[in-house]
Order: sequence, then structure tokens, then C-alpha cells
Amino acid sequence: MKKIFVAATALATSLLAPATATAATACVQLERGNNNDIGLASMPGGPLDIYQTGLGGSVLRTQVDPRTNAVNSFQNLGGVSRSEPAAVSSADGHSAVVVRGGDDGLYAMQFDNGTTSGWQNLGGRITWNPHVVSLGPRHLIVFYRGTNKQLWYVEHANGVWGQHTSLGGVLTSSPIGVSTRPGHVAVVTRGQADDLYYIERTGSTWGPWTGLGGRFGVDPIAVSRGPGLVDVFVRTNSSRVAGISFNGSSWTPWYDLAAPPGSAVSEPGAAATGSGELVVFVRGGEVRTPVRPIWRNSSFDGGATWSGWVVVDSGYGTPSPNNPEAVANAFGGWSVAATNFPTDARVGPLRVCSSTP
Repeated sequence: MKKIFVAATALATSLLAPATATAATACVQLERGNNNDIGLASMPGGPLDIYQTGLGGSVLRTQVDPRTNAVNSFQNLGGVSRSEPAAVSSADGHSAVVVRGGDDGLYAMQFDNGTTSGWQNLGGRITWNPHVVSLGPRHLIVFYRGTNKQLWYVEHANGVWGQHTSLGGVLTSSPIGVSTRPGHVAVVTRGQADDLYYIERTGSTWGPWTGLGGRFGVDPIAVSRGPGLVDVFVRTNSSRVAGISFNGSSWTPWYDLAAPPGSAVSEPGAAATGSGELVVFVRGGEVRTPVRPIWRNSSFDGGATWSGWVVVDSGYGTPSPNNPEAVANAFGGWSVAATNFPTDARVGPLRVCSSTP
């Protein structure tokens, strides 16, 4: 990745206009949690798999029905994780989770209609949180930053894990992958000048690195609304949320989604739902009290207009620093989750909220 110094990009203020209403939201508090961010995977058949790193580094899996908030199952998967878990579902009844292990190697576990692969040591040496993307039924690709700070990936197809391959670059954040259609995958990450970069593969061919500009100090998030479309969101250094979008051939300028009332927002989560809602989540905005609820900002016209920030869940009664993790669920809506306990605590509850139109 070339080090390119890009002038700070002006953030154009986006129009605030609720295009249509978000479906009613229901939340549930689970009495299991830790002080790490979580991984979410939504299965096409409906269940939501929630992965956490527990005390001692073991990985916990909780399955929730987003329509009723009923807990279907809870499992301690063991293992030793030194990262946030990353998760994805690639088919009905299937989910996968990847972590950085205690030896800094890459580990994966897959579930297929109740059958588990057990922990698989994929090798490699990881220096940040990995990220996993589904390219089709039981077709996975995992991205991570290696010891040389380059972007690496390893792919699972036809029941077999392939070789670890470097794409170069100099990463200063976790790589975030996104697929816009079968056979396509892209990665967004932060470069050594704290600007964002994008690289994509169509079929078996990787394109060049593209600089997106900006100056940021945290990980971005990326989602897709459809074939060729990518939306990227990130917290700015002034604690606002900025977005940039790709239409398949060109990028928009950076635009400003501002922030909820107050300040100190978290890194954003995001989802693009089957009902056409593009939604961004943050935690924070309340500077006068220790309460930091989850907020959302929604667009139903591809990011042209936005609803403005609305509280999703005010049940967060503590100033936990954890970031909200979000996913489009199987019912045309979204699910968002985060832990809910004081900054210095090691355990506490986890809250999950879902919109199911």
C-alpha cells in the first residue's frame, strides 16, 4: 500500500429526512457477558448466533430468536481467544466463528445443523482482530493483519482451507471485509497515515488499492446494499460519524452523519436490511450522566437522506465502552448487541435489540 497523504476531506452535511419508519424494536438482556466486543451471525432460517470471549479466553455462543428474543441455546466452546470473535453465516443452519488464538494463530469453528467442526488451527500469525466473510454457501474468506502489518487472507471452499496469501499494504486497523454478490469480496482498512483504503476481488482477480482519504483513529465498518454497492462508516477524530459510498464504479465524497446529543460516541456498527434500510448504530451521546444508550440513524434511499439519531435502547445503565455490533436479520430487519456494565468490570449482562418488520 503506498503511503499517500490526502488533504483532510470536508464532510458534507447530509440531509435529515425520515424516508419511512423503522419497525418496532424489542430488546432482551442476557445474563452472560464480558468486557469485549462481540461477533454476530444471522442465519437465513432466522436464528441469531452471538459469540463472546469469556473469562479465561474461552468462546461463548448464544443463539437467540430475533422475533421473540427467546434464547434457543448457550454453549461454552472452550478455546483461548485473544481477540474479538468474528462471525458469519453462509447457509441455513450454518455459522462460523474465527478468533486470534493464545499463540497468535488463526482459529476457526463451524456449526452445520448442530454438528461442529471443533476448533481448527489455520496457522498464520495475527496482530489484530480477524474478520470473516461469506462468499456463498459454506464458502468463507478470513482477513487478518500479519506480523508484517500486511493484509492476509485464507479461504475455505469445497470443505478445504487454502493457503495464506498476502495482499500487501501497511495496516493500522483491523481489516473489514464485505461481499456485494457471489464471487465478489472487498476489504476496507486504515493505512499508515490513518486514512482509509479499499481493495476488491472479482472472481479470482484482485484490483489495486484505492485510497479513500480521511483521517481516523479507529476501525471502519462496511456493509453492502446490493450488487456492487458498498457503504463505509467510521468515527471521526471529532467524535462524529462519517460515511462514504461506492456505486460499483466510483466513490461519493465523505458525508457527515453528525452524532447524537452530547459526545463521546463509540465506533459504529451498521447493517443493510432486506427491507431496504441502511442503518448505523453508535453508543454514547450522553455527557451529563453515566448512561450511554444505543442510537441509530437510518436511510431508506441508499444514504441520500437520513432519519437523524434516534435512541434504540435506553436500558444501558452504565458507561460501558464497548461498541455495538449489528447485522441484518432474516426477517427484513436488523439486530444490534453490546455489553452493558461499568468500564472496569470483567463480567456483566449483554443486551440484544432486534427490528423485525
